[in-house]
Amino acid sequence: MRGLSIVISAVVVVSLSLAAVLAVWHEVMTRVVGIEAYKNLLQFCLVVVLGGAVSLLYQAYNRQVDRQAEVKRQDEHRADAVQETRQRYLSELIGHYNRVKRARRLLRAKALTHDPDRANRRVRVARYDELLQSVLDAQLTFETMSRTMRVEGSLFATDHDLIAALIRAESYLRALVTEYENVMPQADRAEVELRMLPELADFVGPYEESKRFRTEFVHSTQAALAALEHLIVDAAQPDTLRSVDGPPSTSPK
Repeated sequence: MRGLSIVISAVVVVSLSLAAVLAVWHEVMTRVVGIEAYKNLLQFCLVVVLGGAVSLLYQAYNRQVDRQAEVKRQDEHRADAVQETRQRYLSELIGHYNRVKRARRLLRAKALTHDPDRANRRVRVARYDELLQSVLDAQLTFETMSRTMRVEGSLFATDHDLIAALIRAESYLRALVTEYENVMPQADRAEVELRMLPELADFVGPYEESKRFRTEFVHSTQAALAALEHLIVDAAQPDTLRSVDGPPSTSPK
């Protein structure tokens, strides 16, 4: 575009200069070439050469504008695709976070026998088996997300804490699932002692007394949700100061 503009501008300058010379030397030129030839030559300089140069410059400008508009459309399309991916991850993460919390509450309500001494409580194996499926699904999703985020660095590389938080939450769920995998093949009775399942005991125990569930799963997942929300908001409003109170539906208990 720049090179073409220079050439066309040079042609315009030459045409205008020639037209000026013809105008100044009007009488001389009419005597030399005749009035009709003089008119034709002046018309050629002003209409054909100058008009053609201006037309080419205008077309080149329009092509440049079209290219810039196309680049902008492509950038906007990529930005929309990135936002959709991040929003999908956020939605899936919130969904599985809530399903894990739901499984925890149902385990406490339906899978444990009642005993004033929590240390003597027992676990109903059938309900335990049923409710751990949600935890297993969440663990697999968290594992896939963390792996995919590391591959799709351009989407998530701006917040390194996001992937680290997701990995911590996935590791906690994996410990629960590993315990489940080890217990179920040996569970030949309808109930097992809760003390034999330390990961489950921490999972269903009082939130304030939790050694791992609170810090490794709840806090880590909330940190990942907040990081994703910030990425989405920052991309949508790059020039606006923002304040994010926290991710939706993330009550720890």
